[in-house]
Parts: sequence; C-alpha cells; structure tokens
Amino acid sequence: MQPEFSPRTVVFGALAFIIITLAMLAAIEWIGVERIQKTIENAGPLAPLAYMLLKAITYIFAPLSAGPIQLSSGLLFGLWPGVFYSLLGEVIGGSVSFLIARKLGRPVVMRFVGASSVARVDDLIGKLGGWRALAYARLFLFSIYDFVSYAAGLTTTITFRQYFAVSVTLGFIPTFIFVAVGTSLTENRGLIIPLYIGVGVISIAPFVIRWLLRRQSRDKISG
Repeated sequence: MQPEFSPRTVVFGALAFIIITLAMLAAIEWIGVERIQKTIENAGPLAPLAYMLLKAITYIFAPLSAGPIQLSSGLLFGLWPGVFYSLLGEVIGGSVSFLIARKLGRPVVMRFVGASSVARVDDLIGKLGGWRALAYARLFLFSIYDFVSYAAGLTTTITFRQYFAVSVTLGFIPTFIFVAVGTSLTENRGLIIPLYIGVGVISIAPFVIRWLLRRQSRDKISG
C-alpha cells in the first residue's frame, strides 16, 4: 500500500529546494564558474573531501537543504565524480542521522533538526511502515530525505541494513539526475527551468496516481 505522505510535506521540500537552489546559482554566477573550478582543481583531494563533508552535514543538521548542493557538484567536479561524491556524502550523513535516532532517541534528534522541525519527523514516522515506504520516500521525497532518515531511525519497522540498501540503490537515481543537470548548467543556465518543471512533476505525480486509483476504485464500487 502506498504511504499517505501529505501534500504539505512535499510542498515544504519543493519550496526549500527552489529557494536554496536560486541562492546557490546566484552565488556561483557572482563568483564565476571558471574561477570556482580553478580553485577546486588547485585544492586537490581536499575539495571532494570538503564537499562530501558538507553533504553529510546538511543531512545531519536537517533544517539545511542538501538537494541543491548536488547541482554544484556537477558544475565543480563533472558528472560521474559529482555523482559519486554526492551519493557518498548523502549515505554517510543519512546513516549518521539514522543511527543518532536509533541509538540516542527523539530528544537528541530534536537538537539536530530543531524544535520547529521535529513535528515533520514525527509525521513521517507514521508513514514509514517498512522498507517499501522508505523506497517510495527516497524516490519522491528526495528533497526532505534528511528528515526521512531521522524518522526511519525512530521507527521499529526498518533495519539499518534496509535503510542503507535503499539509500544507496535508489538514491542513485535522483542524485544522478541533479548532478547531470548541474553539469549541463555549466554551458546552459536555461536548463534550470526544465529542472523545476521536472521536480514539480515528480512531486505531484504520486498524488495524481493515488487520486486516479481511488477514483477508479469508487467507479468500480458504484458500477
């Protein structure tokens, strides 16, 4: 059965994604892509390590949005290195979040996500009945997967092995898409508009499908 994630949850993640992405792109334009890439090249292995650490931190401190940073990895490192660094940072940060919740409990989680955001975690806990719901969240709620990671850790129905497997395998899909778009933005900034359209379609699609299935079910009953 498909989990009943609320539209408010999806809208919150989408708005955070858009706002921070716009701010990030403005900063990159102001500094200059070529200048940033040259700095990254001169930094050597410290640059990807710093990037992966930043990705992990945005997952652990959940009010920070991790999604838009994936776009920058495409600009800075290229497609496949960007995918690898992004996914590794996400898995490390998400695993830490999961283990904090599982081992230390809700009071400690509140310190990392903030008192105002812990209600979102509590709301997600009731939706994560097992690894299938987690897989759904990884694909369609990628913009708030940091909150999902804490919620998964607080449940009793998802093991760490299941969380890790879902995060690595299904996490590759949205990570690849956003890093690929970020790589393309090096030459074509106009792609940011199709990106937002894609995010909107992906976010809304599950609710449309659920509505159609419910309508079809009602029609069969009434017929």
